[in-house]
Amino acid sequence: MTPVRRQHQIYIERPIEVVFEFVTDLKHHTRLALPGQPEEVLTQRTTPLDEGVCITYDGGPFKFRTLEVSEFRRPHAFVEMQIEGGFAAWSHRRRLAAFQDGTLITDIIEYELHAGALGALADKMWMGRAVDEWIRHRQNEAKRILERIGRIKGPGK
Repeated sequence: MTPVRRQHQIYIERPIEVVFEFVTDLKHHTRLALPGQPEEVLTQRTTPLDEGVCITYDGGPFKFRTLEVSEFRRPHAFVEMQIEGGFAAWSHRRRLAAFQDGTLITDIIEYELHAGALGALADKMWMGRAVDEWIRHRQNEAKRILERIGRIKGPGK
C-alpha cells in the first residue's frame, strides 16, 4: 500500500511555548482521547519527551503500542514513529509556529495499512475518516483546554 498522508491545522490563542509544553506533556495525553475510546500511557508519565524516548500506549482507536520520538525541536516540532503497533507504518509530525498572538499547529499523519489492496479499501471506507476524526478531536480538545486556561490565567501565563 502506498503511504497515506493526512494534514490538519488549528490555531490556538496561546503562546507557542505554552502550547508546546502542553502537547508534549504525557499527563495531558489521556485528556485528549476520543470519547468512549480511552487511551492510557503505560510509559512513566513524568518522562519528558525528547528525541529517542519511547512511549507505550494502550487503547485508543488504533491500538498503538509503542512510538519513538524521532525528532524533537523545542518549541517548534516533534515526530513520533510507530515501532510496534497495528499499522504497517505510522508517523505523526507536529509542527508549531508562532502566528499573530497565538500558535498554529500543523499535524501531519503518514501511515500504511497492512493487507495491500484490502488495506487501501479499508482506508477509503473508514480508516481515513477515523484518522481525521482522531486528530481533529485531539486538536480541538487541546484548543478548548488551553484557551480556557488562558482566559483564567491571562495571556502567556
